[in-house]
Formats: sequence, C-alpha cells, structure tokens
Amino acid sequence: MKISYKNRALLCILSLLLLCANVAWSNNVLGIRVGHHDTHARIVLDTKQKPNVKISLTENGEEISISASHLEFKGTLPIFSKKVIKNIAFHALRTGAGTFKFQAVKPIKIIKSFTLPPSSTISYYRYVIDIQPMTGKTSTAPLKKDTPSKIVSVHKKIIMIDPGHGGKDPGAQGRKGILEKNVTLDIARALKEALERTNRYDVRLTRNDDCFLTLSNRIMRAREAKADFFISLHADSHPRADTRGLSVYMLSKVASDAEAEKLAIKENKADLMEGVNLNTESPEVAHILLDLMKRETVNLSRKAANALVSKLRKRVLLLRNSIRSADFAVLRTPDLPAVLIEMGYISNKQDEILLTSPAHQTKLCEGIREGIDSYFSEHR
Repeated sequence: MKISYKNRALLCILSLLLLCANVAWSNNVLGIRVGHHDTHARIVLDTKQKPNVKISLTENGEEISISASHLEFKGTLPIFSKKVIKNIAFHALRTGAGTFKFQAVKPIKIIKSFTLPPSSTISYYRYVIDIQPMTGKTSTAPLKKDTPSKIVSVHKKIIMIDPGHGGKDPGAQGRKGILEKNVTLDIARALKEALERTNRYDVRLTRNDDCFLTLSNRIMRAREAKADFFISLHADSHPRADTRGLSVYMLSKVASDAEAEKLAIKENKADLMEGVNLNTESPEVAHILLDLMKRETVNLSRKAANALVSKLRKRVLLLRNSIRSADFAVLRTPDLPAVLIEMGYISNKQDEILLTSPAHQTKLCEGIREGIDSYFSEHR
C-alpha cells in the first residue's frame, strides 16, 4: 500500500512527538547512594522526574535490578561500605533503556520500596529501596525509621549547619556567575537531609533562605539551639585559577599558613560574639574556666576536623595540607566544637562544575555525614 506524501509527513511529525515525549519522561538519575543501618541497608536513587521503574530480585537473592525503558545516568557510581551490597553497575542500551544492577554480599530480600517527592528544600525525587540479608533470624516485621548504628545516645545530637554568606553578601563568584551564597545554601540543605536520614541528629540551619546574617548572629543561633557541633560551609575563590580541592579549618589565634590567615581576614566581616556568661564567677575563676573550656573545645574541633578529612578523602579531592587553622570569627565559640569547610574553589572551572552537580553534592554530603558519625562515635 502506497503512503501519500501528506501521510508520510504526518507520520514523521508523530514520530518526532513520540520521541520528544520519551525524552521528556525519561528517568534521569542524578545520583545514587547506599547506606547501612542496624537492621537493613538502603538504596536511594535521586531522579529528575517521578521514577517509573521496574524492580526485580533474582531467585537466589543475590542481585537486585532496577530498570526502565528510558533510564539515563551520567554520574559517578558511589563509594560505599560493602557490608550488604558489594558491587553496582549501570548498563545502558542504544534504545534508551537502562538497568542498575546491585550485587549482594549474600542473599537478601527487599523489605519495601517507595518514592519521596520533592520538598521545599529538595528539588528532585528520591526512589528508596530497603533491603535485608536473608538469615534465619531475620524479622519480616515492617522496618522502623532509621536507627543509629554505633552511636549510643539518649538524645539526638544537635548539629548547626551554617551556609556561608547570604543576602547582600554574595561571597565569591564563579566564572559562570554562580554565587557562593547559593552553593552553600544548596549543599547545606542536602547535608541536613543526609544527616536527618540517619535519625541520629537534630539538624538546624543558621539560614534557610537568601538572607544576610552577621557572624555573631550565626554563633548566637547555634548557642540558642544548644548545638553540639557547628559546621560552616564555604566555597571560596583563589587568585590562581588552577587551585582546587576541599579543606577543613579550625580556630587558632595563630594561622597555620599565610593563605589561611588571608582567608580568615576575608571572612571576618562581623563583630565577635562574646563567649559564655561567667559574670557570676570571680575574675580569676572565670579566666581559668574560660581557658579550660577553650582548650577542650579546640581539642574536640581538631578531632572533628581529622574525622571529616579521613572520610572525605575517600570521596572528593582534597587540597594539600587539607587541615588548616586561622582566627575565624564564626568559629570563636569557646563552648562549642566548630569547623569551617571550604568545599572547593568556585574560581576553578572544575570545582565550579562539581559544586553545582547533584552527584558530587551527594558524595560531599555523605563524606561529611560519615565524618560526623565517626566523631560522635568516639566523643559522645
């Protein structure tokens, strides 16, 4: 049967529309994570659109497949503790179909799977799969909310995350016009979610929108929340465009190097917040107590910095001499362990791309979470 020119044109248009529809509704995976808890492991896929995937488990229980007719993934597969899952692979076909394969250390079963929609702080969907090793003692009862592993505490630790800059203070600016204040807020929100998923922490942000805060106000908010740990996030610029990598800073009256001293001077734009109220003590006693408190806080901050760098070096590029110190006003908290993380240099082309990549932000947040876990497991 001959097809007229007009009908052929209509078929071409229809084919194009179908192709566009398939692309628009493709399952674009932005990032992937694997986490372990006391009773189960959790796989999370971050997707641009609402996920429409098929999940299956082999008969021997040793491999999970997540597939879709249109599944796209151009990110980096995560680094994770191989307690339950030992390997992850992604297979893509020319047709656009794709499959994630998760190989288990030993036979597993799927407990549940569900989708979390975007929220006011998260712009993407999260497809969650909870799995559990198949053992004789494995319970089939519904899983409770994530419970802490290793960290034993009656009360959740309060973490105050401080997204650097904001409002009339944009911070550094990248080559593409990206502002530090926006990068720090995006990653702070993602880090808050990563920490809250463990159910170990009560997480607060010094700012949750584009507002200006003095450094003293940031410290005050942490103290009012009775925070156990303070972490300030930044993404600075550098005169040398090839300088890149993450570093962690602690408070010190004497800077570890000239660059650290310059950075502290640059960041210190507000008045110092007074320490704790010791007016009820005599001047001599107050001085001794404050000195002891500072020493203990600096010691804990150093241990926190070491824990963070130890975990982050497995996931992201670090600056040489990645643990540094300087007199940062925002870290002048004599009664509160605090660190400042320079997550990279927004003035560097590669770092600028990574700091705005959801996949890299996920790796960064997981590394910080692991570092905080490690710190509190040793210093309850």
